[in-house]
Amino acid sequence: MRKGGIFCEVYGKSMHNLVLEYLLENQGLDFAIGDVAKEVKISRPKAYEVVKELEKKGFVKKNRVVGKTQLYLLDKSNKIVKLLVRNFKECLKIAYEEKDYAKQAAPRVHV
Repeated sequence: MRKGGIFCEVYGKSMHNLVLEYLLENQGLDFAIGDVAKEVKISRPKAYEVVKELEKKGFVKKNRVVGKTQLYLLDKSNKIVKLLVRNFKECLKIAYEEKDYAKQAAPRVHV
């Protein structure tokens, strides 16, 4: 399983949150189950299970089929997804500010 980023730091590291974080990082791009499994470092059956649960909740929707591969997309019309997208952007903003603050607070060595 992948380490997880700022979203998982705030909301907890679970398989669902790792998948949601991946989808939020790549919002606007459609994805296949294999993409999720590879990027989140989970098995394809587990990725399929998580994506199907997210689909039932209305967080993702089927987008198109390429060859024999079903592609999905984060459903930005869903109210909860809209909230997650806003929260994800805020998480990124806070992480950037913390990193910037830590960089400024680090002692500078002059040679």
